[in-house]
Amino acid sequence: MKILLAEDSKAIGLHISRTLEDWGHTVTFVLDGRAAVDAYRRERPDLILLDVVMPEMDGIEATRQIKALGDDRWVPLLLITALNTTEEVVAGLEAGADDYLTKPINFAVLQARINVMQRIKLIQDSLFGVLDNVFEGIIAINERGLIKTFNQAAEKIFGYRPAEVIGQNVKMLMPQPYRDEHDGYLARYQAEQTPHIIGIGRKVKGRRRNGDVFPMHLSVTEIERDHGSLFIGLVRDISAEEAAREKIEFLAMHDALTGLPNRTRLGELLDQRLCSATPPCDAILFIDLDGFKPINDNHGHEIGDQALIEVARRLLAGLDSEAFVGRLGGDEFVVVLLDVSGPQAAIDAGHAIIAALQPAMQLGPEAIACRLGASIGVALGGMHGDTRTVLLTAADSAMYMAKRAGKGRVVLAQPLV
Repeated sequence: MKILLAEDSKAIGLHISRTLEDWGHTVTFVLDGRAAVDAYRRERPDLILLDVVMPEMDGIEATRQIKALGDDRWVPLLLITALNTTEEVVAGLEAGADDYLTKPINFAVLQARINVMQRIKLIQDSLFGVLDNVFEGIIAINERGLIKTFNQAAEKIFGYRPAEVIGQNVKMLMPQPYRDEHDGYLARYQAEQTPHIIGIGRKVKGRRRNGDVFPMHLSVTEIERDHGSLFIGLVRDISAEEAAREKIEFLAMHDALTGLPNRTRLGELLDQRLCSATPPCDAILFIDLDGFKPINDNHGHEIGDQALIEVARRLLAGLDSEAFVGRLGGDEFVVVLLDVSGPQAAIDAGHAIIAALQPAMQLGPEAIACRLGASIGVALGGMHGDTRTVLLTAADSAMYMAKRAGKGRVVLAQPLV
């Protein structure tokens, strides 16, 4: 064990030190209570032996200051006294001492006391070993929000070493606006006992040492003690889970190759737009590429995929940011223009798309030159239907009319009779 010994008699202190070292312990020997507090801050020993009567600071006051540092792990502290009065013993124990020895020291008793403390400390170390190796971060705070314990999992999650957070306000682990709100929340809870997180697990945001904000699951339990409550927080980093969920949700609504919205997302958009009391005049441009099959056949699917990605890029670059651009599958794309002024505006947009696709594409590591055209069918809400099925069918039919007319054209759907 690492033992901190404070004894104002150098001769007695050296004698105790040599005996402890003969027993296999490492000893830091100081001559007064103030030096003992400083040594404790520096070295964090496994056991403390303090003489009661010392200059600068007596053993009882040194005990009080050491215990006030509020370490998360118990360090046994024994007072050494020559007076052995009831008042002195009680004062020492109330200051935080765990036991006491009388002078002259009986080394058999000292060894027995140390063995008892070692057994208790072994139980503590085993418990902390379990807490340090669980998956969840475990953080305990007191009623003022100051961090008392911070296990290894919490260290991995937040990036702080325990020494950097113990004694600090837990709000340092929170992003704004939660950081500024935390002290008020804790005070309101203690005044009103109305929990929002305590006893209720929920998803919140944490802040790592490097400033990154991340999603986490937090559940808090309150432990009531005679000298104030302790709040134990279990933290689980759910960044990977959230990323996976977002990816699944994205793929459900988007084309995996181009990243454009897919048919499902198109249907949602049209349903939302058409269900209003006064549906807006939106235009649907159904686009089928001209010349795509030869690219696939002559250069392979990888080059074909790159061509589709380039088409998506050109569509997005050439249209208003509010326009919906999606891929339905294969070489079919769709554009929804919101609140167009009329059929001519939609037809003009279709011609602009064809023009944007005309320049040769340089695809693959060998920069293979490929050209694509497009046949486009146009349908307008109200003029060609008032449901997505009718509108998409009308635009699709107009696209086939453009194909039959020689490709590279924009054709307006036939109006409803």
